[in-house]
Amino acid sequence: MMLREAVLWLHVLCGVTWLGTSAAFVLAASSMAVESAEWKEFALRSAPRINRINFAAAAIIPLTGIGNLFGAAMTRKGPFPPAFVGILTLKIAIYFVMAILLSATVAAERRMREAAASADGLKPAARRLIWLYGAVAGCGVVALGLGLWLAGT
Repeated sequence: MMLREAVLWLHVLCGVTWLGTSAAFVLAASSMAVESAEWKEFALRSAPRINRINFAAAAIIPLTGIGNLFGAAMTRKGPFPPAFVGILTLKIAIYFVMAILLSATVAAERRMREAAASADGLKPAARRLIWLYGAVAGCGVVALGLGLWLAGT
């Protein structure tokens, strides 16, 4: 029982970390003027770190999700209810959307670095990065809410 709980908490921790780092970037970036030196330094230093943290969380989530599903299947006496299967399918779809958005944040961060190094304006690349992190955070909120719903089924 203790291993099941540890796997569940690791799953939740990774989800909250992915959501939290993305939301923290959006909040911090929104408090500064996009073309300021302060914003540029913040974004160039934090975005690669956030992406590394998010990649680690994204790699662990499916592993712990499979562990959680296996543990739930072992304790059930019958098949999963249709609502459980539907919510789980939706959570998997959201995970794939978040993974695509995570890949896009890496590309946006690269574009932002190129724009910062050249004479091009930083604003479009910066706004895209903020939008992507905001989308990740929004998807994460939905996924965590669905996870709470799953816990009750």
